[in-house]
Amino acid sequence: MTQLYLIRHGEACIIKDGIVNDYGLTELGVVQARKLRDRLVRSGEIRADVWIASSFLRAKQTAEIIAEGLKVSVVLDDDLQEMRAGQALGMNKETLDELLALHNPKQNPFSVIAPGAENWPQFVLRVGSALNRICHQYEGKTIAIVCHGGVIDCSFQFFFGLNAFEMPKVGFQTDHTSITHWSKQEDKTWSLIKYNDARHLEGY
Repeated sequence: MTQLYLIRHGEACIIKDGIVNDYGLTELGVVQARKLRDRLVRSGEIRADVWIASSFLRAKQTAEIIAEGLKVSVVLDDDLQEMRAGQALGMNKETLDELLALHNPKQNPFSVIAPGAENWPQFVLRVGSALNRICHQYEGKTIAIVCHGGVIDCSFQFFFGLNAFEMPKVGFQTDHTSITHWSKQEDKTWSLIKYNDARHLEGY
C-alpha cells in the first residue's frame, strides 16, 4: 500500500521591516521543527522511502531540520509550494491589507490577490497534479512531504474528489509541523488515517 505523510512547516516569518515575503522560520518555528524531528527519531513512525519538500524557504528549512535527525536526503519540488502570491510578495503590509479587503475567493474562486498570483482553481490543479504524479511515481512506497497548510487543504480536495472550482465549505486549521496521513488501500481507494497530529507540541 502507498503511504503518504503530509507535514506542515513550522511557524514562519512573513513580515520583516513592514515588507511581506517568505523569510523562513521564526525562532518558534525552528523549535517546532526540532520537536517534530525528535519525535520522529524516537518513534520511528515515518519510515519514508522518499522525503520531498516544497522549495519555499519555510518548508525547506523545516525539512532540513527533520532530515538532520533522520539522516535522510530531501528532494525539493516547486509544485508543492503554497498558493503563489505573485506581486503581493515584496509589498508593504498596508498595501497588502488593502488588497486583502477586496479579495474574496469564497465568493469568487477566480479572484487573485495581485498580478501574477494564482487563483484557487489554479492552485488546486497544480497541487492535485503534483500529488498524482508523486503517488504514481512512488506507488506502493512510503512518501513524506513537508509542505504548507494550503497544500494539505488541497489534498482533501484531491482525495475526496471535491469540486476544484470552489473553495471547501469547511475550514481546515492545520497546526504547524502537524502530520496528516493518507493511505492507499488494496482496493485502490485512499483513506484518511489521521489529520493534524501535532502531539509533539503539547506543553511547548
